[in-house]
Amino acid sequence: MISLKLLIILTILGLTGIVHTEEIAPRVKTPSGGIQGYYKISANGRSYEAYEGIPYAIPPVGKLRFKPPQKIPAWPGELLATKFGSSCLQYEQIINESEDRVQGSEDCLYLNIYVPTREHTNSRLPLLPVIFWIHGGAFQFGSGSDMGAKFLMDRDIVFVTINYRLGLLGFLSTEDDVVSGNMGLKDQNMALKWVFENIEWFGGDFNKITLAGLSAGAASVHYHYLSHLSFGLFQGGISISGTAFDCWTQTENSLEKAKKLGAIMGCPTNNTRDMVHCLRYRPGRTLVHATREFQPWLYNPFTPFGPVVEKHGNAPFIDQSPIDIIQSGNAQDIPWITSTTSEEGLYPVAQFIADDKYLKELNENWNTIAPYFLDFYYTIPTKKQVKTAELIRKHYFGSKQINKTTVEFLIQIAGDRFFTVDSIKAAKIQAKVNQKPVWYYYYTYRGAHSLSECFTKSNENFGVSHADDAFLILDTPYFNPATTNDDIDMQQELIDLWISFATNNIPQIGTTKWIEVDPSQKEFRFLHIAGPGKYYMDNNTNFKNKDFWNNISFDENISKQTQQCYNYKNLYIRNIMGIKIFQEKLNKIIH
Repeated sequence: MISLKLLIILTILGLTGIVHTEEIAPRVKTPSGGIQGYYKISANGRSYEAYEGIPYAIPPVGKLRFKPPQKIPAWPGELLATKFGSSCLQYEQIINESEDRVQGSEDCLYLNIYVPTREHTNSRLPLLPVIFWIHGGAFQFGSGSDMGAKFLMDRDIVFVTINYRLGLLGFLSTEDDVVSGNMGLKDQNMALKWVFENIEWFGGDFNKITLAGLSAGAASVHYHYLSHLSFGLFQGGISISGTAFDCWTQTENSLEKAKKLGAIMGCPTNNTRDMVHCLRYRPGRTLVHATREFQPWLYNPFTPFGPVVEKHGNAPFIDQSPIDIIQSGNAQDIPWITSTTSEEGLYPVAQFIADDKYLKELNENWNTIAPYFLDFYYTIPTKKQVKTAELIRKHYFGSKQINKTTVEFLIQIAGDRFFTVDSIKAAKIQAKVNQKPVWYYYYTYRGAHSLSECFTKSNENFGVSHADDAFLILDTPYFNPATTNDDIDMQQELIDLWISFATNNIPQIGTTKWIEVDPSQKEFRFLHIAGPGKYYMDNNTNFKNKDFWNNISFDENISKQTQQCYNYKNLYIRNIMGIKIFQEKLNKIIH
């Protein structure tokens, strides 16, 4: 007999799919319950099975808001999995200005599974490798339904996409055990556990699960290497344009932000428990609308709420900084691929480079906007922020104005700051500590379309945008990614890379030998992907601004040991020497 509690849970989930029809449709029986999907057709006409809107956790609503995900019990009967579950409640960026920018629902913890249709025989079919996709969106927006499997399903692979909580609903932290943070990453972990336990029933091999993600999804992939909660659940990862070292993936001053949110919502802020109790009963849409209060200029900083180091709580996702976890040898030692594109900075710059008003505003108010735009408001002391902003502008622009004729420098600034410099650091440090290989690629192929078009609302060619490589592999509602012969060839070669890595843990693209990152070498070596059939090993002359950024004293990616050295240095100077000029000279030596 079904318990009353379970019936209530299933009613909340809307699991009305106890199917009694005899209609032909793909069906699986899993430990979680029966599931009915439907058939779709791949890009090249192959039939595949789609199971969409599978719940992997109890909806995080009401008293469960801001809490870690709760495992969903097995359901009775058969779940009808033929349409996507709702995207998570979010403040959307890639839509028309006239539309309501608060989208989605708090009842959103669903996943989708795609499997090539194979003829069933009396003998058991071999299990297929699994690619587990984590969507991007700066930890603020996006959905597992944003990227589809149409192109991948021409290959023998199982493809999974997921939703996870976003923005302040997914990443609020009070820096104590009331809300320790990282709910969105814990959602991902819960989904990964569900897939690990159930994917065999769909024909997937739980011993061959490869994580893949773009941007915030790429950083999430890297975070799973660092969390003991995810150890043993996957065999490798692909981080496309994003790592856990990127400045925007590490949230500062979380308690301050939580209290600001509480004040905006009219909640008490002296006691975090009382404040969070109040926030749990404020309308979700009202909370999400408040996101804009944490972005002083346009949508910047673009990740006001993101991953944190959990100082309290019973089951932290991470309790040390990413750099400390890796340098102490506590990261999962499995192969890893990461990458960047040549014009990474088109996210977020494409949002405003076509608008003279914003370029003029940047030009005239650079020193006050830069700390928010370049996300160093919390990581550079207030008294040094203007000097830092001036230094960055002079390095890239010289004496030139910021306008449409110089936007290439703006794109380069954002790309270097948000993606390129820290991705190289992450790859080198992980390769140095771990035994398993790290591979890095640099992507410079410009196809017929680009993600930048979605933001600029024009087809002007600004270069190879953040996400352009991922958008070739996965079909997207934003545009048809493969419209020319070169695009199709490039697409298939990138898919070759994914499939070879998911199958054998060694990436292959064409006949070029892709040499792994060697931290003992002064030059940073990587695979340069310049177009279909155009791959070669390259060096870090492409990243000429790396040293410039590494010489700026951001309070980011500093290991505990290094931080202690800085503290001792400052204490010694302040209490013993007391000589300002000595400190300035010593700073030059250290930095």
